[in-house]
Amino acid sequence: MNCKDHLKIVIASDVDYENLIAEIYRDDEFIALLQQEDGINDIKIEFSSDVSPMNFDWLQNALNEAKRRLLEQ
Repeated sequence: MNCKDHLKIVIASDVDYENLIAEIYRDDEFIALLQQEDGINDIKIEFSSDVSPMNFDWLQNALNEAKRRLLEQ
């Protein structure tokens, strides 16, 4: 993971979703959200349309951490 890219994960309730979601940010840039509308065994990701290129390992870590935090709720 690149140390200069700060990961922020926000667990939130959104009117578009029945269940909680996890929003993923790199610094202040919204990257994606994880949603669990089809159950905890079918987590889906929705990427922002404006995402700039990023390090693969950073993204993989961010997705895993967001899923872990979402399922803890």
